[in-house]
Amino acid sequence: MKKILLLVAAALLFSVGTADAQKYGHVNSSEILQVMPGVDSLQIKLQAFQNDLQAMYESMMTEYQTKKDKFDREVGTMSSAVRQVREKELEDLGLRIQEFQSNAQEDLEEKQYELAKPFQDAIQNAIDKVAKANGFAYIFDTKILLYYESGEDITPLVKKELGIK
Repeated sequence: MKKILLLVAAALLFSVGTADAQKYGHVNSSEILQVMPGVDSLQIKLQAFQNDLQAMYESMMTEYQTKKDKFDREVGTMSSAVRQVREKELEDLGLRIQEFQSNAQEDLEEKQYELAKPFQDAIQNAIDKVAKANGFAYIFDTKILLYYESGEDITPLVKKELGIK
């Protein structure tokens, strides 16, 4: 029993002693992403996608306004059945526009993720390589880190790994 306790105590002391020896680093992945080659094409593609969504929205709004104006002009001469059909058409178009607006935001976020993923994967791979090559136990990203006092900034090493000056 004493041998087991001694082994457990030795293991605890060893683990506490080695925890202090671990290297901590931090990186600013946003800074790296901004200077990566090809990232400007990401912004261009994202803007083009957003412009397409905006054009579709404006087209739908124009269609709605045209139908609404026609309805308002002719409402006095319509039969009850025709008025109900046209009101339903306007209501359905209004709902489609609302649904489009909701889905467009989600689509834009998905497109941004899709376009940025290769860059983010490259950054993560470079961080992994730098961390392993330099013996880091933990790497924190400063874009989401609220406070840090010490640790090594590996942003220049990751840039070098990616071939960025």
